[in-house]
Order: sequence, then structure tokens, then C-alpha cells
Amino acid sequence: MHRSVARKPVVVCDPNPLARRLVADVLRGAGFELLRYARDGGELMDVTLECAPQIAITASRIPGVSGLEYVRAVRAGMQHVNRAMPVIIMTTTPTQSFIEAARSSGVDEMLVAPFNAQALLARIDAVVKRPRAFVDSLAYVGPCRRRRMLEDFVGPHRRLSDPLDVDGASSWESEESREAVRACVRRLSELTFAVAPGDRRKLREIFEVVEDARDVADEVRDMAMAESARSLARYISAVGAARGLEADVLCTHVDVMQKLSFLGVYQDEERRRLVDGLVAVVDKRLRRAA
Repeated sequence: MHRSVARKPVVVCDPNPLARRLVADVLRGAGFELLRYARDGGELMDVTLECAPQIAITASRIPGVSGLEYVRAVRAGMQHVNRAMPVIIMTTTPTQSFIEAARSSGVDEMLVAPFNAQALLARIDAVVKRPRAFVDSLAYVGPCRRRRMLEDFVGPHRRLSDPLDVDGASSWESEESREAVRACVRRLSELTFAVAPGDRRKLREIFEVVEDARDVADEVRDMAMAESARSLARYISAVGAARGLEADVLCTHVDVMQKLSFLGVYQDEERRRLVDGLVAVVDKRLRRAA
């Protein structure tokens, strides 16, 4: 960790003292020197105002002000506190409704408990070394849901305030939406070409692009594309670089995602069949790996 970053305060909030200590031990091991703690929402607000931390790591369920209410308060402006301050949320209930609420609130990263030190440090690394552009609009304030790989895309749907419906057509059917999705698929195709087994750096980059594809598909409401991206993310998360990815699984997902980006609403049955096929492939490979 860069020394100039490690010497800036980080606040950790969790009502469970054991959880606070575990997070603190990981942060100290990574070189962070100034750690502040909070047991509930009130203390979290007070500590934030007192020291203006560079990063806040908080449980979602805390007494008083909840974790998401805290994020919204930061994004709305808290005196001298940086509105773009990274906030990492820890949760034990990663339901779809919670994930959507967290993203809408302006959360930077999320950790599902129980998690290991590597997972926590990966989130820290993301907000420190690869911060997302900060969006400040009437509809949304917080880190851009698109990651760095889409910075060159200048079309619609780059921001959450962009309209979702074009001339009465389904959002994902518009050519602008399709091009946003295709940009993700093209990048994914480039990265997966001749990827070497055990290449952890390339695998991490591929996983980030898969997350981008999922976010973009969710944004334009292309559910089939979003499900295909989740299928690939699930496979990568389960297998990991240590055991090596099977290239044919990656290629199959990329091929299907390319087809989905061109199939229309009247081909919904074929789209559904393609996605079900991906899920079946991943289920089979994970059972075999187990």
C-alpha cells in the first residue's frame, strides 16, 4: 500500500467488536496506521465529521443510522467531508433488493460476510488504485456504476440520469443500448483471447469487465445479457485462477453474449434458451470440479 494513503485515517464501523478487530487486523497488516472505530450510526457520523476519513468501512445493519443512510448522508454533503469518499459496505444479506438499494445510495464496494482478508484487501485496492469517476446528477450521486473499461464510450446510458426508453421501444432494444452492451462484450472478447491458465492479473481484469457487462445490462434492462454475465462471474468466482479456468467455458459465454447483443425481443425464446444453456454448462463444470 502506498505510504501516503496508509497514513490517512480509515473508519471501521460494526456493532460486533470481534468483527471490528478482524477488519482492523487486516488493515494494519496492509500498512494502514490511522484507524478509527464506531459501534453504531451515531458514532460513525461523529467520527466521520471529526477526522474526515479517506475510506469508511461499515456494516449495513448498525444501530441508529444504517449503513446505507450513512452513505446517502455522505453523498449529500457532510460539512467538510469529501462527498466522493469511498464507502465499503459489509452485509450478511446480499439480496437483490439490498444490492440495488446499495448501488442507488452510492456505495463504492460491497463485502458479503463472512469474507477473508484477500476479499477485503481487493475492495480496498479497488477504491484506492482504481477509483471510479464520481457522478453528481439530479438522479444519482456517487461512483459511476460503469468501470474504467467504458471510459471511452461517449454514447447514451453512460450516466444513470440518461433516459432508459427511446421512442417507445424497450430500452435494451434501442441501438444506443445495444452498442453500450456490445462495447462490454468486445472488451471481454479481447481479454479472453488466448488467456493463459493461472494468469491472475488477466483473470481479475476479465472479472471486472464481466461485472461491467452485468451493470450495463441491468441498466438498460437486458435481463438475458445480465444473466449471462452473472453466469460467467459465478464460474470465475467459484473456480478462480488457482485451479485454472477452462477456456471453452469462457469462449462459450463470450459467443452467447455476442449473439444476445444482436437478437431482438421477438427472439426471446432463443435468448432464454441460450442463457439456460450457459447456466447448465456452469452447473456441470462446478459439479465436476467439486
